[in-house]
Amino acid sequence: MTDPAASAPIHTQRRSRAFILRYALAQTGAFISFIPLLTLLLPAKAEAIGGPAGAAVVLSQAAFWGGATAAIANLAFGALSDRTRSPLGRRRPWIMGGVGGLLVSFALLTGASTPFSLVVGVIAFQLAVNAFFAPLNALVPDLVPDRQKGLVAAWAGIAAPFANLFTALVISRLHPDVGLQFALVGAAVVLLVLPLLLRLEETAQASVGFTLSFRALKDRTFAAVWTSRLFAEAAIAIHTLYLFLWVSRAPPGVMPTGQSPAAVFGLLLATATVSTVIAGFVGGVASDRLGRRLPFVIAAMVAMAASLVLLCIAPPWPGVLMIQLLFGAAHGLHATTVAAMTAEILPDRESFGRDLGVMNVAIAVPQSLAPAAVLVLLGLGLPLATVFLMAGAFAVLSAGALTFARVVRTPGTQSAPEH
Repeated sequence: MTDPAASAPIHTQRRSRAFILRYALAQTGAFISFIPLLTLLLPAKAEAIGGPAGAAVVLSQAAFWGGATAAIANLAFGALSDRTRSPLGRRRPWIMGGVGGLLVSFALLTGASTPFSLVVGVIAFQLAVNAFFAPLNALVPDLVPDRQKGLVAAWAGIAAPFANLFTALVISRLHPDVGLQFALVGAAVVLLVLPLLLRLEETAQASVGFTLSFRALKDRTFAAVWTSRLFAEAAIAIHTLYLFLWVSRAPPGVMPTGQSPAAVFGLLLATATVSTVIAGFVGGVASDRLGRRLPFVIAAMVAMAASLVLLCIAPPWPGVLMIQLLFGAAHGLHATTVAAMTAEILPDRESFGRDLGVMNVAIAVPQSLAPAAVLVLLGLGLPLATVFLMAGAFAVLSAGALTFARVVRTPGTQSAPEH
């Protein structure tokens, strides 16, 4: 039987294990489409074009234009998919088009030989990946009942760690054959998203006029979660960007003896990845069972704040390993439960894609503003520990913003048959 029956009302039918698996695979494909590029392929391409001396400038230019494109594209493609009516549904045509556009952008990036052509390739990539990703995310509020959103978010939460492993264990080993690397990424994306596309049926929706609007922020709970995610993503961005510098500058006794900063950093990342996956999965399922998301999200941000402040203390080894274990668990718990909660509180049933795009702005903006705030602190001559103290303050503000959200209770577990 296909997923789900087209005549079913939204939020009522329980999703089958097969649907959840197909959705998780598609999410993994989405993350594989951009994680290898952003962490490995794009920096390598920038160095090939600009040389060691100019690589940072070339990469910064491409990242700037790519980030600007992404902020607009996610909102636009989400809104367009809201208003689409076709025999294939609302979201599927855009997902298919996005995957096709990704393959074209990978070809452009493979052949890029100048800074301008690299920027063009990155812009094409951001347009394609957001045409793919925005409607894919909108399938959760479209088709998944509230009582299963935590479970679906938990399975989807495995996508990012798996994409990181795919980058480290597969794509990095093919260096320097850039063409083969991009080809393998493209093939993986197609294979992972295909099962969902082949079996997906969407609930028919009325078509209304296309609008780009931030009106969702007028809803008190949505605005509170939006503000919370803005501060949370700022804290996460600072930790991600500056942890290696902290490790390399740690005083004696904080790091294990005989280990290079790179080796210790890899161990810390691996530790955080494990705790992220476990806490995210357990938290998502538990929030379904208890019918509440908000306490989990607040607890995650309090734990994250504690881990960031503890970094400032720099306890002796293995203290930093335990801190990273706590940060990873907090990150995973937050990512899964806030995603499920966001899917529940979208105020306009006909504009899920657009409103998820509005929420995505809170995720995208800190990627550039948080490093700018760090530059101000370091420009004042403050030590690096102050940066993590600021990140901890952002995490506290994230938890505090949620006190303005209305408590949302997930309906009970009694449900219609699975589809």
